[in-house]
Amino acid sequence: MLESLVQNLATLLEEGVIVMLAGMAVVFTFLIILVAAMFVMGVIVKKLNELFPAKVLETAPKSKPTSGIDEIAVAIAAVLNKR
Repeated sequence: MLESLVQNLATLLEEGVIVMLAGMAVVFTFLIILVAAMFVMGVIVKKLNELFPAKVLETAPKSKPTSGIDEIAVAIAAVLNKR
């Protein structure tokens, strides 16, 4: 009785390890394929960017920087207005 129970547990443990290793192999294979696909897509995007460069829009010059006091005053006014 005890021997059959030990043998049954050993068999279950062995099957569990086999399933675990198979699952880990599947995940590892998927990750390798994912990394390879990302690398290939990066190369394709670089080539497409060379063929069709993005247009650069010219931006308007920035307004003069505001001092920290102005920003604090605006924040205080917003809080007082909310009350």
